[in-house]
Amino acid sequence: MLQLTKEVKGAFDLFDVDEGGSLYLLTTGGQLKKYNANIDSLAVFNEVRRYGKLHSIHTQNALKTYLFFKNFNVVLILDRMMQLVQKIDLRKSGLFQINSICPSYDNQLWLFDEQNAKIKKIRLDGTVAFESTDLRLVFSEKLSPQKLIEHQGYLYLMDPKQGIYVFDYYGGFKEKIPVTNAIALQSLGKDLMYSNNHETWMLRADKNEVICRLINEQPLAARQTYFSPRLVYVLGARGISIFSYHINQQP
Repeated sequence: MLQLTKEVKGAFDLFDVDEGGSLYLLTTGGQLKKYNANIDSLAVFNEVRRYGKLHSIHTQNALKTYLFFKNFNVVLILDRMMQLVQKIDLRKSGLFQINSICPSYDNQLWLFDEQNAKIKKIRLDGTVAFESTDLRLVFSEKLSPQKLIEHQGYLYLMDPKQGIYVFDYYGGFKEKIPVTNAIALQSLGKDLMYSNNHETWMLRADKNEVICRLINEQPLAARQTYFSPRLVYVLGARGISIFSYHINQQP
């Protein structure tokens, strides 16, 4: 059951939430706004449009915000006050076909290079710290991950058509979770959350099995959702709605 607790009215395209509950909202006008957990305004980054269309926001580290501009293969790093501290041009590292990135636990970046089907970790200066074997030699299917996350010591690649692939930090393939049509994937404590166009499910990562359905998103007309341990953030046509929720056990 969902119970509305807060709302942020406005026209927004994307958002993310850090571990402290701060909310990062991209307006349709191209401003990236940061709010604290009480929805008090903290800072604004006004130069989003200078770098093209923002594809994703990554706030796992509350002290750094990573912005990925997929069309131009550029990553920006902002400090906690939303000031630009670094720009990474992936093209200068020979990386031209990147669909998603993921900050790593050791202050580097994971990505999947579709040009040569390799998982790569790059340093913040753009140099490659690690790359896997050519995964075309491992899988018969073509991989096109749209989401990468670190979770409980593993790297998860979400391909909406093929499923969720699990690798260790050395690029070793562990297993495939046969979940298709997923459009979102996130970590929540020891568990994983994945969503399709209609529902969000909780996945017990150590057993790779679905343990419960959290919400039916269709009535919410959600464009994007994010779960914290007690709240779910829902992006809709009129802004962000924040709900408390209770887990419905078993699908």
